Amino acid sequence: MAKGALRPGDLVPPIRSLADELGVNPNTAATAYRILRDRGVVETAGRRGTRVRRRPATAPVPADIAPAPAGVRDLSDGQPASRLLPRSADALRHGAAVSAGRGYGAPDVAERFAAASRRRLAADRVPATHLAVVHGTLDAVERGLQAHLRPGDRVAVEDPAWSNLTDLLAAMGLTAEPVAVDDDGMRADELRVALAAGCRAVVVTPRAQVPTGAAVSASRARALQRVLTSYPHTVLVEDDHAADVAGA
Repeated sequence: MAKGALRPGDLVPPIRSLADELGVNPNTAATAYRILRDRGVVETAGRRGTRVRRRPATAPVPADIAPAPAGVRDLSDGQPASRLLPRSADALRHGAAVSAGRGYGAPDVAERFAAASRRRLAADRVPATHLAVVHGTLDAVERGLQAHLRPGDRVAVEDPAWSNLTDLLAAMGLTAEPVAVDDDGMRADELRVALAAGCRAVVVTPRAQVPTGAAVSASRARALQRVLTSYPHTVLVEDDHAADVAGA
């Protein structure tokens, strides 16, 4: 699947056929399929068999599924502009200089970076007692949800949602509960319904929401706060991936 030999929507062999082909016990093949299903790679449709998910978590979405129209800049993959990235050689030299002499017991986050980050977060009244450096938005969201949720839990997400996020939830064994988004962000009335139905967490994008580009207005933020106050044990993840670049 990762190599593209099996594409989204393709049927995978029945368990017994695969077991016979590989010379293994059918229980072994069944366990492998269950792991693939738990990780969001395949989906089972009863008698119609098991198929590769439209967005398997193991491979990027094929470009021909939803190509960007001519003249439109495609931002859906979240990749940075290569011309704006530092040259790898310079970055490696800088990293080597920073890490020189560091050993066990050294701070996990560079002190100057931590201080600058705390100042920025404090300006937005975000608690910054604990900081972590992660490998991108999905890594951060996964770590936050993994610390608090268990497979089977439901997570309120924006609708339409960032497809990579829904793939992540499927791979974690979590269920995505759609909450509609308008120009002012996630709708508070629909969030209340989702939380009342048992969602244990909510992932909200305050600005540059993908794919709509919506930004949460001040009035909508207050409405969302009122809803969340009624559910104080809800895990709230604010995905501010674009930050100041969003221009909102």
